[in-house]
Amino acid sequence: MPESRKRTKKQTEEGRPVYKNPLKKKWGRIVVIILVFGFLLGTVITAIFALFQAMQNM
Repeated sequence: MPESRKRTKKQTEEGRPVYKNPLKKKWGRIVVIILVFGFLLGTVITAIFALFQAMQNM
């Protein structure tokens, strides 16, 4: 009997997930700008409301 070799499993490269930068596309930029303006507007409105409430309690 000739020397037999054990069969080994083929080495497969693990597929890495592909992450795409949303800022590279037009719609991605628009969505990010809408989110930023929404956050800033919410922060400003909250600050004004808190200031108004503080003035009412004086």
